Amino acid sequence: MRRLLSTIATVILTINITFCQNDLNVSNITDSLKTDANAVCRFHTTIYNRVSVDKYTVNVHYAVTILSQKGKHASDLTIHYDRNSQVSGIKGFLYNKDGILLGKLKKKDVNDYAGNNRYTLFSDHRVKQFSPAISTFPYTVEYSYSIEHKGVVGFDTWMPQDGYNMSVEKAELIFNTPKDWGIRYLELNNDFELCDTIIDEIRQYKWTAKNLKAIEYEPFSPNYLDFMPSILLSPNEIVYEKTKGNFSSWNSYGKWVYSLIKGCDVLSEGTVKYIKALTDTIENQKGKVELIYKYMQSRTRYINIALGIGGFQPISAMEVDEKGYGDCKALSNYTKALLKCAGIESYYTEIGSGKNKEIKFPDFASANQTNHIILCVPIENDTIWLECTNQNIPFGYIGLSNLNRYALLVKQGGGELVRTPKSDAAGNARVSNIDISINNIGGADFELNTSFKDYMFEEIFGLLRLSKKEQKDALLKGFSAEGVSIIDFSVEELPGSTAQGSLKVRGSLSQYATKIGARLIFTPEYFFGNNSMSFIPNERKLDLYQPLGFLHIDTIRVLIPDNYRVEYLPKGKQLTSIYGEYSFAVENTGQRITIVRELKINEGTYIRPLFDEINKFLCCISDCDNGKIIAIRK
Repeated sequence: MRRLLSTIATVILTINITFCQNDLNVSNITDSLKTDANAVCRFHTTIYNRVSVDKYTVNVHYAVTILSQKGKHASDLTIHYDRNSQVSGIKGFLYNKDGILLGKLKKKDVNDYAGNNRYTLFSDHRVKQFSPAISTFPYTVEYSYSIEHKGVVGFDTWMPQDGYNMSVEKAELIFNTPKDWGIRYLELNNDFELCDTIIDEIRQYKWTAKNLKAIEYEPFSPNYLDFMPSILLSPNEIVYEKTKGNFSSWNSYGKWVYSLIKGCDVLSEGTVKYIKALTDTIENQKGKVELIYKYMQSRTRYINIALGIGGFQPISAMEVDEKGYGDCKALSNYTKALLKCAGIESYYTEIGSGKNKEIKFPDFASANQTNHIILCVPIENDTIWLECTNQNIPFGYIGLSNLNRYALLVKQGGGELVRTPKSDAAGNARVSNIDISINNIGGADFELNTSFKDYMFEEIFGLLRLSKKEQKDALLKGFSAEGVSIIDFSVEELPGSTAQGSLKVRGSLSQYATKIGARLIFTPEYFFGNNSMSFIPNERKLDLYQPLGFLHIDTIRVLIPDNYRVEYLPKGKQLTSIYGEYSFAVENTGQRITIVRELKINEGTYIRPLFDEINKFLCCISDCDNGKIIAIRK
């Protein structure tokens, strides 16, 4: 051990001496690294030293030049820690544009606070934080610190570009470990320089990245791990708060998780009898699952618990039953226990939830690909997925953030990777019927009746629990139409086998049509925008990621004044592309104009060679959507 620490110390000393020789003058930054950059990382070195199976240290040293106000957040120092980690050696320096030292960080300048949100009841998560008070750009900050960890579950994903609009001159990741332990790693989106050496009994992995150009934010971008230079690290053997595990595969990872939940599904005899009596008269399994799910929702609330092993292990089902609260782990485990009372087997399921967090690599098991627990309930001829943390969402609805991705079923024999449901574009429907009556000066009264089905339901789900005033304010802000006044409205969730809701609005538009001489000229008003790109700029660099396929059907009936007649109507259109389908039809009967528009967009990731075809499709849609209708005075 003494020899190990001596070797590691020599490596660190060599690196620190090298750092002291860096010239932080902003003029040394090449123009190519300033393009699209709000901040430039001058150097960044992260050193992992694994000294035993359950202990390691991380030494971090970096400097960042802030070019503008938009990059100011990159000058903040933020260090996360908990009861199993200890922070030491915090140093900070501030330099002007010429690289001349302006000041040093003092211990009293560093804030230390609990890193909890309002949903957290118990947590040992803490944050050390500092923000320099400077508004003259450019400037440079330099920070260094160490964290000593007791317990090993995983290591942070190394991403030298900390988000969009940051370039990097040089970044290094160094991992020192006894040669017999090793480390699994996965390199992504860059041809990193790797130096793999053995010094005495220590194996050192050293990755280097140089001259990484800034990546501009672009809407509908893919997951970070699809384009950001990154390295995933994962140990084979882990030890954390007296638990041991093997992470060499998702199966063995699942065995460790199973060991954490084993025995946590015991309920009191009274609760077991109650659930049996509650469900005994229900003949089919799906009906029983739904009844138990709604029972769970009616008597629990979400409270985060992340204290030590509690960040990975649920509190017992009996405790949730008694206290009525829990986090995603506890509420999923509780629902699992309730289903067990009715003789229904279900699986505690670990998942990565959100756009930038998911199990992306089935051949590379690591804890940093997951952040959430849901429940999988296989029944005859069907599989039911349950999101247990929200007491208001419909039965069987798991939300867009959990859709169409790998999930790890935790079984006694280990973890099993499966896929969560993939959405159906035609089923994710928003259907609007809009009646508009135009007056002689171009204003209009309208009635809107829109239904939202499946994952389109998320468009109004947030409205359901707001006050009437908050709902009205949200509608006025969200409608694409201008000059809207709302007379009355209703928004409600509808019963059914899928998530669905409805919105009804009656109101007026101050100017629907433009009056020019004897004519009224207007374009159809759909009130809602499209959930897709409207045009792909030629300079776009990232793939286009469309997370959700959907169908919009709009039927608009426009009544023009009696003393007007239709002079011009746009032509109908039907379009098909790899990105989706579109149809537009318009007809006139007397004073009524009827417009029927359908837009179907396919989910998927679209690469640059497809952009021309997609843009032609989108431009034709725009032309149709904005086509003018002209009525002339009789």
